[in-house]
Amino acid sequence: MNCLSPQELEAYLDDRLAQTDRQKWEQHLDHCPRCQQQLEAYIDCLAQANEPWAETISADLEQKVIQSLSPHPVSILSRTADARAATPARQKKRSMTIMKNVSIAAAALALVVSGGMLVSPTFSSYVNAAFASKPLNNQAPALAVSKTILGQFGDDGIRQAVQNGFTQFPQAQVTDQGITFAVQEVIADPLRIQLAASITDQAGKPLEVFWQDMYQQGAKKPVVTLKDKQGNILQPADLAEAGRWENPNDEWKSQRNMAGQLFLERELKTYFPDASKIPDELVVEFSIQQMDVTKGNWKLSIPVNMQKAKAATRSQAIHKSYTTPQGITFTLQEMTFAPTGIELVIDRSANTDKSASYSYELVDDRGTVIAARDPQMFTARVNQSQNDIRSMSDVPFQSIEGGYRNFHYFQPIDPKTKLSFKLGSVYTEEPTDFRVKIDLGQLEQQPVLAADHEDRFTFKKFVKDPDRAVDVEGYDDGAYKVNPDGTTTKIEGHHIAYDITLGKNTAPLLTAPAYWTITDETGKEHDTDFYTDKSELVNGLAHFAGTMLVKDSEPLPKELIITSTKRMVKHDDAEWQVRILNGK
Repeated sequence: MNCLSPQELEAYLDDRLAQTDRQKWEQHLDHCPRCQQQLEAYIDCLAQANEPWAETISADLEQKVIQSLSPHPVSILSRTADARAATPARQKKRSMTIMKNVSIAAAALALVVSGGMLVSPTFSSYVNAAFASKPLNNQAPALAVSKTILGQFGDDGIRQAVQNGFTQFPQAQVTDQGITFAVQEVIADPLRIQLAASITDQAGKPLEVFWQDMYQQGAKKPVVTLKDKQGNILQPADLAEAGRWENPNDEWKSQRNMAGQLFLERELKTYFPDASKIPDELVVEFSIQQMDVTKGNWKLSIPVNMQKAKAATRSQAIHKSYTTPQGITFTLQEMTFAPTGIELVIDRSANTDKSASYSYELVDDRGTVIAARDPQMFTARVNQSQNDIRSMSDVPFQSIEGGYRNFHYFQPIDPKTKLSFKLGSVYTEEPTDFRVKIDLGQLEQQPVLAADHEDRFTFKKFVKDPDRAVDVEGYDDGAYKVNPDGTTTKIEGHHIAYDITLGKNTAPLLTAPAYWTITDETGKEHDTDFYTDKSELVNGLAHFAGTMLVKDSEPLPKELIITSTKRMVKHDDAEWQVRILNGK
């Protein structure tokens, strides 16, 4: 779905969306940094909870306020009993901070209404603990709130780098056609680079535009180029999936918040597999020919000093291996500590012709989960990843002799932590023989049930929700595509609702897009889009619900046949926990 407009965001916070639409947006929020930042900016306008207050309040009132703050962040936005019951156990730290800010803002407003500007040591401690995402008895002090742009809107790793003095302030700008493009701040280390920028009109008002030529389909000319000090253009290394760089701008992630700041970020691993080869200075060069519908020429060269960040980055070798009962060997190679986060390098052996993946946790000596990672293909609420750097989740693996090398990224972890790697589930692709025939005429009267091993599937007549929030006017079924020029085109096809519950031995993955083949009674194969309204874990089982849009279905076929020859199986028989940091 598209990002919410400010009006739709207000409706979401006011609980004026239908439950299914709220669930869709919560799923979208879980993976959209832009909407997370918009939500934070909106909340920041409601209250500045860390500002000092002038008077004291009674212990009775402060305890009432503290007790009123929900310990379950998502239920702040999902007020109904059904929605609270459906809240998943997994909450990524960034989302938790956002929801805690909602709680704090509400509490702050309640205090103001109660009578004047107030202060309480007890309440202040609670607020500081909530902002730090740590329990009150944690001895580590909460980090100071930064006043820089990246300090206010960056993730935990970016904020820590800001507080440790790694922000660079180029203050570079260029104006053409009455539009000013400026870059205010940069943070870079061997893991990634992030820039804070702005686009404003002649009066200094932020413009809701972005360079039109950056993401146009088939774009071949780079809008953002990385160079060394000598002007040599740097190219991503030839990693396993390097062939996907058809558009040289795709790997730069862009976000814009409600305050008008523009953020650009990309990982640097694909440029420098060997961090020792990173030069002391990089140059980020912008060459923009079109801002929305306005054509012009905006060029900037931003020097980025890497010396300080390189000096602060260190790697620690691990070199520990384990072979699972399925014959897959994992080798923990090394962990790198950089100003903005952690990199963990893991080698995995190739397992004959089977596709495989895995989950794991990083735990301290008390068994507390410090970070966790699920395969990227596990989407939304079934993904149990914690404390990871989401913007770097798609760094491609590297082919090595006998297998693959994975690069995983997490928010900063204290290198003095006694940390262990705990292998969780291992997932392998196994053969199956799934087939279900759907009579479209009968589907209007009753659902079709099917099973594959322990997995259960229900296909039903699609019924439009009259209360559904419409992303684009005229496309109330949500089936449309956005063209390069910003216009929309309706996607034609036949909708079928589905409900899937996977068995305990099946990977919590919506297998339909990956494994299903859909044909009609004539043998014609149909391209199909899948829209997931719900994805959650219920009693340890993955549950998905949504609709499938069968395209090129006019005239409507009599039958649709769904077949699959593969499924992703979950194995929980690995027993490997090994110390990777000794806390020294």
